[in-house]
Amino acid sequence: MANGQNQSSVSVGIIGAGMSGMLMAIKLLREGKTNFKVFEKARKVGGVWRENRYPGVACDVASFAYCYEFEPKADWSRRFSEGSEIQGYFEGVAKKYNLDDYVEFETSVTSAKFTDDKKWLVTTDKDESHHFDLLVDATGPLNQKLYPNINGLDSFEGKVVHTADWDDDYDYSGQRVAILGSGSSGVQATAPIAERAGHLTTFIRTPQWVMPTPNPYYGDFSRYMKRKVPLLGMTTRKFYDWVGEMFGRASLYDGWQRRMVNWAVENNLKSIKNPELREKMRPDFQPMCRRMIVSETYYPALQRDNVHVERTGIECIEKNGIRTKDGQLHELDMLVLATGFKPNQWGVSDITGPNGEKLTEIWKDEHNRNYRSITVPGLPNFFVLIGTNSPITNLSLIDIADIGVDYVLKCMKRIEAGEFTSMVPKQEAATKFGQELASSFDGTAWVTGCTGWYTDGTELPQTWPWSPSTYRDKLKEPEFADYDLV
Repeated sequence: MANGQNQSSVSVGIIGAGMSGMLMAIKLLREGKTNFKVFEKARKVGGVWRENRYPGVACDVASFAYCYEFEPKADWSRRFSEGSEIQGYFEGVAKKYNLDDYVEFETSVTSAKFTDDKKWLVTTDKDESHHFDLLVDATGPLNQKLYPNINGLDSFEGKVVHTADWDDDYDYSGQRVAILGSGSSGVQATAPIAERAGHLTTFIRTPQWVMPTPNPYYGDFSRYMKRKVPLLGMTTRKFYDWVGEMFGRASLYDGWQRRMVNWAVENNLKSIKNPELREKMRPDFQPMCRRMIVSETYYPALQRDNVHVERTGIECIEKNGIRTKDGQLHELDMLVLATGFKPNQWGVSDITGPNGEKLTEIWKDEHNRNYRSITVPGLPNFFVLIGTNSPITNLSLIDIADIGVDYVLKCMKRIEAGEFTSMVPKQEAATKFGQELASSFDGTAWVTGCTGWYTDGTELPQTWPWSPSTYRDKLKEPEFADYDLV
């Protein structure tokens, strides 16, 4: 072998044991590779599904499409599964593959540096150091909780809970509850909280378009048939893959798919009977410019007698509740911070290349910061699963991760074969990709005039301006001519 590498010596460090980090580890195991280690800051696997336990939490991707293709689950309970069922699925898969043997739990990576011996030196918060040939960032773009910057938040004397840090033991039955935030978590939590609370006030700065998608339970016979005839589950998955492709095209092109989405969300808005409330909930941007919300329970919940929608801005939070800018004090017993996660924060901030380049600095240059969302100029043997400019808006995250993991494995096999020791995307390749990105967002829904976490503090939307099938094609095989190989 040209550079002295062999299969047993190629080591992999994986940051994060959520859906994508687990997938990277499992696919290594399925190929007989055990020279890897996963670092997970929490006590168990699961990522966002471990963190998000609020009432109503569910996936907005159909159940049969949100599981590993090689580990299908035939007995999903609903079309869109609840968070606890998804977490149970991932914990079951982790147990099947004995992932605990390869994961360092309650361990955060504090820094990573590519050294002169062409290894990644990874340091943890336990003052431990590890060396790896390849480093895979599997933290995803949403992993740091976002708390609202509201004056007086700490002064509230009632219960305060973040949707990503839910208190399972707290009973809010009959209480006066407020939800701050109208993204996916706020929308999903509204109906179940309204059913138990004495009164619910939902503070909405920016109302969302809502896609009315029914979420039926699968009956015993349906689940029985899918267990007995696996082809039924596979066919269901392929159907939802097709639906996802069509929905993805709606955000890209002004065609029949976009017109159908626009009609569906507008018609759903009309289901709010009170004209004043309906206009309160009318977004001032085009559908799909921000993350599309999927719910069949939200609008009915807003029309309950014990629910009030408040659009007036918040002045401050006091010990007894929230005071809005019109001077009114909304007295409360509980605050639910449905403010989600800080956008576009890929885990470790201190990642350094061989020439001192910092990942945080590289990513500031939106036109030159990555190559096809998976690798980064200046950082050899470094891969990002569900990285910046991956198709997070128009493809299931589990599919994005799967495509990325396969890409990493193909690169790894070349290193194992001794063809090279390190690979880093050429700057001109990253620049070309950045130019293609910049010229391809025109006509997409994301540049029609809105703000959101896709465009938070950025010039270019943090997504993929082409179809999901194009993403699969571009990452199907690594184009090594676009890399400097050593």
